[in-house]
Amino acid sequence: MNKTGITLKDLKERTKQSSCQPKTSKQKRQDKIDKLESNPKLWKMLEQSLNEDASGLNKAFMKFRSIYQSGRRFSAKEWIDLMSDLLDEID
Repeated sequence: MNKTGITLKDLKERTKQSSCQPKTSKQKRQDKIDKLESNPKLWKMLEQSLNEDASGLNKAFMKFRSIYQSGRRFSAKEWIDLMSDLLDEID
């Protein structure tokens, strides 16, 4: 076994799998889940990469609620512009 903890057998299996047909999105997702379950150090990095901001979501919800309760009718173009502004608020 080398410093990374991968045996020659594991390496051969990985190269064998990668040379086969491409993985589906379901398989890729399962691989990511398995990787996270096997290494607890990755959770710390994952938590740092998440940047959730509930205040932006609340602002967008309040704006949407006020627009809905106003009862005003919008054209398709106006509605798309309005929704794009609301979605930008969430980011």
